[in-house]
Amino acid sequence: MKLVLKSPNEAPYEQGKDFSVVISFDDSATAERVCDVLQLLGRNLKKEEGRLFHQWWNIETLAFTALRELAAVEAAMADMIIIGIHEGRELPEMVAVWMKRLLDLRKDRPGALVAMLLDSDPKTPDTSQGIVSQLKQAASLGQMDFFATRAKVGKDAGVARKASEAARQFVMARKNGAQQGLPGEGRVPAQTCGT
Repeated sequence: MKLVLKSPNEAPYEQGKDFSVVISFDDSATAERVCDVLQLLGRNLKKEEGRLFHQWWNIETLAFTALRELAAVEAAMADMIIIGIHEGRELPEMVAVWMKRLLDLRKDRPGALVAMLLDSDPKTPDTSQGIVSQLKQAASLGQMDFFATRAKVGKDAGVARKASEAARQFVMARKNGAQQGLPGEGRVPAQTCGT
């Protein structure tokens, strides 16, 4: 698959051949981590036919109603949503509102939600369980598969590989005609793929 930044100049999306990803990130650290996942995914799928469309949304833009609505519409149409966010007790309100809206627009269309949680202080206890729980519940309500990884600030290629492999398996299952879930399995319950 060819990595393509979604733009109005591209040929239309071809169902069953192309795949779309919406990426939402907190800041440059989370954007870098999610970019690693996207690049690994692109390399792992380079022999596959089709295009891997991607677009990026900074979480700060979700504070603006019009941009949040546009981001929700785009995410509702995407096959996969990847969220790179710093750990915390709960999702920022603007992200929770965006998630609710995009789930309303998806109308239970199959897809996947991949969460990459970035921990800035390795000495603090895991505070991401609230965010993971919220995202897991949103994925379940939207009939989406859920994968989550947790990483420390700095390079951690293992986390990017785990998230990329989960995403690759989901893409391959969808390309091979599976409505949802990973190859060889039935419906995959919301779960974490690594912490």
